Amino acid sequence: MIYITSRQTKKPYQLNFEDILTGKVPLNLNMADKEETGTITRVYETVPPALLEKVNIQEMINKLKSFNEFVDDLRKVDRKSLYKHYEIPKRSGNGMRPIDEPCKQLQDALGWLANFLMEECGVLYHTCAAAYMKGRCTKDAAEKHARFGSNWFLKTDLSGFFPSTTLDFTMKMLSMVFPLSEIMKLSEGELELRKAVELGFLNGGLPQGTKLSPFLTNAIFIPIDHALNSKLSPRAYVYTRYADDMFISAKENFNYKKVIEVLKETFREFDAPYEIKPEKTKYGNVRGANWVLGLMVNADHSVTVGYKNKKMFKAEMNNFIMDTLHNKPWDIGAVQHLEGLRSYYRGIEPEYFEHVVETFNKKYHVDTVKMLQQYLRLS
Repeated sequence: MIYITSRQTKKPYQLNFEDILTGKVPLNLNMADKEETGTITRVYETVPPALLEKVNIQEMINKLKSFNEFVDDLRKVDRKSLYKHYEIPKRSGNGMRPIDEPCKQLQDALGWLANFLMEECGVLYHTCAAAYMKGRCTKDAAEKHARFGSNWFLKTDLSGFFPSTTLDFTMKMLSMVFPLSEIMKLSEGELELRKAVELGFLNGGLPQGTKLSPFLTNAIFIPIDHALNSKLSPRAYVYTRYADDMFISAKENFNYKKVIEVLKETFREFDAPYEIKPEKTKYGNVRGANWVLGLMVNADHSVTVGYKNKKMFKAEMNNFIMDTLHNKPWDIGAVQHLEGLRSYYRGIEPEYFEHVVETFNKKYHVDTVKMLQQYLRLS
């Protein structure tokens, strides 16, 4: 089976895939639509001839070959020596996340490859995915559940997501994704694509810290995301995935254990090397501690950062203003954290957090945003 994905937009005309194949709508695999809302994935046994006529597979292979020749020196160096390893706190606050950051030369090369596969080859992502792409974020995933009116939520994630993703599994999944499926039908194409993609692997898996790894996880998950979205009927459930965090919700109470079995069954169908973490699996209703990627879906189906986060933000903002007015310097990392929270929270609940800042401004006769920015400029 071949999975063909195209963009959907907010334009009055909703993209109809059959129109593309009949030539009524010009296909542009390089289209970068700022009004993008998601994608639509269709499955075919063979690629329609009308679509094949619109892509130049040999040209893609030639560019992959040129890329491989350009980065040949990098392959001659011990792969581990090209990375800097360190750890950062996980978003949940529980434990540390390992990061392998490549040197600039390798990062630039992998960035070029990711951009080539996405922009020139037109490899996108399934509409259920919300991570690692421009214009999509945690709020988009949470709002999808909120708009549906979901009242019951299942959250789970995968064990060792990036390091478990092997090169062989990656190539197998890419062979189902158009137009890479057509590249890999040619022996030269399969050789060059595998050689290019292999450059982005470390210790047998995908490292966290390169520009290629996030792109690859979304690309190889297109068949899996599509299968799960089909099995979990869109009329009954909402399914979203943010990297290895998987969320399924419904309006009515459902047997979450059966849903987990659907996830496991789908992984087995694709021989996926992933396992669900039982300790990270949570199920509950909208009136409980219902968090989706650090955001809460309230009983009125609105997305919020939560009462405790709001309270902590206001306390931190108040401390910053008071200390600044009394010439008590803050560590630059703390200021960056506060400004990051302000920017992020404002993106989630703009009216509320703009009101909070305005309230502080009037109370202390200051311009809080300007104070933060000036602090960061002087650092």
